[in-house]
Amino acid sequence: MASVYVIHDDGSTAPMSRIRCKNEDRELQRILERNPDLLPGDQISPDDPRRWLLLKREMPVPDPGTGTDRWSIDFLFADQEAVPTFVECKRCADTRARREIVGQMLEYAANGHHYWTSESLREVATQTAQAAGSSIDDAIRRLAPTDGLSIDDYFDLIQQNLREGQLRIVFFLEDSSPELRSVVDFLNRQMERSEVLLVEARQYSYDGSRIVVPTLFGYTEEARLIKRKVTLSPSAPRRRWDRASYFLDAASKLTPEQVNAVESLLDFCLSLGCEVTWGTGIQRGSFNVKEPSICPRSILTCYSNGDLTFNLFWLHGSELALHAQSRLRELAGKRLNLPTGTEDRPITIDYWLPRSQEVIEMVREVLADCRALSSTAGMNQSVDAT
Repeated sequence: MASVYVIHDDGSTAPMSRIRCKNEDRELQRILERNPDLLPGDQISPDDPRRWLLLKREMPVPDPGTGTDRWSIDFLFADQEAVPTFVECKRCADTRARREIVGQMLEYAANGHHYWTSESLREVATQTAQAAGSSIDDAIRRLAPTDGLSIDDYFDLIQQNLREGQLRIVFFLEDSSPELRSVVDFLNRQMERSEVLLVEARQYSYDGSRIVVPTLFGYTEEARLIKRKVTLSPSAPRRRWDRASYFLDAASKLTPEQVNAVESLLDFCLSLGCEVTWGTGIQRGSFNVKEPSICPRSILTCYSNGDLTFNLFWLHGSELALHAQSRLRELAGKRLNLPTGTEDRPITIDYWLPRSQEVIEMVREVLADCRALSSTAGMNQSVDAT
């Protein structure tokens, strides 16, 4: 019996046909390369969904005896906290997915700090970004590291996390066996600093389209509690900001007029019924403004040094989110006179303070527009669908 159905306007249903992968490269690796959000960051970390920077597909692993590249990992990603993420893709029919690949991935994770330096990681990430028609600066900007780190510091932190075992292993499969799920669950509960996860990317076909449904296994609430008890290394302390600590930091970096402008922006967003979450940056605080009816990710972020960012690249996954992205981009150009192509870059408080009322009106207009569309047109709110 089919487990996924399409519901038509008249209430009738039609089953989707399950697709079994025959070509690992084309049907698993390529779709993940083009759609990193198939690694369900919101399921991994509901309070702070993971965002992904692809460092390299087919990341070479040197032979410790000869120094030559002998093996490779299907994907090496890093998230916004510079946590390296090893991903191996396997078809259900590949029996190596049950035993051999687990030991192989653990070996890679244990020795990653011997294989790669921050310089080599930055080099491959730069090449990956260029191959995608971008730059490493733009890729990092879109990732928006939560620490507000420079590019150099970001890659240094990846290397440090590798050295300290602060990393993530993901098995990305079309389907998984009960035995593999048990192994992943056991490892994840035992390992304090590292995460061992399994993502089933079940695929279906309907009306000529391929549908991918990623589901996370191996991260129980018990395992989450174990991870939460482990603090990061003293060299990279993290903190959870709140309103009091944020504005205390802001007062040490900004003028009273600038602090008032930031506080007015925050209070205005709250008055509109937006959700506000506080960042975990090392060097500066941040608050993130979210409107769940549009997107689970934040619409804008304001840092305690006054920098303001419209998170345009996070607004995707539904028609409504894309509409919000388009309207914000348009209004940033018209109201704030931002050059085309720079609408998502950090805006210093020296620039936006004289235009603070325009910023407020932008937010008001976009939210009102999207909420009206959501209530009258019933636009699809499912996010991160592929």
